[in-house]
Amino acid sequence: MIKSIHLLLFLVLAVWANTVFAHQQKSAETTMLINKDTMRLEITHRFYLHDTEHAVQALLDKNADILSSDKSQQQFANYVEDQFTALTLNDKSLMLNSVGYEVEGKFFWVYQEAELSEQLKGLKVRNGSLRDLWPTQVNMVNIEGQGQIRTLYFSEHKDWLVVEF
Repeated sequence: MIKSIHLLLFLVLAVWANTVFAHQQKSAETTMLINKDTMRLEITHRFYLHDTEHAVQALLDKNADILSSDKSQQQFANYVEDQFTALTLNDKSLMLNSVGYEVEGKFFWVYQEAELSEQLKGLKVRNGSLRDLWPTQVNMVNIEGQGQIRTLYFSEHKDWLVVEF
């Protein structure tokens, strides 16, 4: 009887733990589009809304509300922009400008852009968003518009990654 109760308790706790953590993805996707027609680098960061809900409360304020508070949304967008950097191969910083942010469906989007004064031969990229909060966070960056799509994965101790075209 005691073994049955322990087994039942274990199963209930296992199901509960799985439900609590099932929605957190701990991954994000960024697309960097090199638009040759406008000579602009267009950047879109996509986060799962459930992750951003947990993140703003841990990073900003335990009462932060990413769904209905423009202040929380702006603060999270600022955080993402601070965590993302792009350099040319000769270490010239690309001036990334904020374009905006939005909640759409199950995602939180942050938009940036930069003017390109020259044809890029490659990029050095840093994407630390949420990695300071969750060491298991994986940030994928797709680079498009310069031949074949290139993908960078920021995980574990990878802070800067380089792609050459």
